[in-house]
Amino acid sequence: MSSKVLCALVRFAAVATAICGVILCAFVFPSWFGELLPLLFFWVASLPCFVILIYVWLVSTAIARDAVFTLKTARWIRNAAVLLLADVGFFITGNVVLLALKMNNAEVLLPAVLASIFGVSLALLAAVLSRYITKAAVLQEDIEGTI
Repeated sequence: MSSKVLCALVRFAAVATAICGVILCAFVFPSWFGELLPLLFFWVASLPCFVILIYVWLVSTAIARDAVFTLKTARWIRNAAVLLLADVGFFITGNVVLLALKMNNAEVLLPAVLASIFGVSLALLAAVLSRYITKAAVLQEDIEGTI
C-alpha cells in the first residue's frame, strides 16, 4: 500500500471516529443520563479523545510525506498515549465515583471497565510504537550523519 493510500485510510478512520464521537456526545449521552453531573462527566471524558484524533491526523500527514521515523512523530504518538492513559484513569475513576453517588449503575460500569481495558491496551501499543519510532529516528539520523 502506498503512503498516500495509508494516509487516506488513517484520515478516513479519524473522521469516522470523530463523527461517531460527536453523535455520542450530542445525542446518545444526553438520552442516557437524566442528571447533569453524569452528562458533564462523559462530555469532559470525551474531550481528550478528540485531541488524540488531532494527533492521529498529524501522524497521517507524516505518513503522506514518508516522514514517519522522526522524533516529532514519535513525540505526537507518545503524547497521544499519555493523554489516552490519563483519560482512561479519569474515566474509570469518575464512573466508580458516580456509582458510589448513585448517579450511575452497574450496567454502565461494566462497559466502562471494558472500554478502559481497551483504552489502556491502545495506550500501551502507542507507547511501544513511539519508543521504536524514536529508536528508528535516532538510527536514521546516525546513518545520515555517516553518509
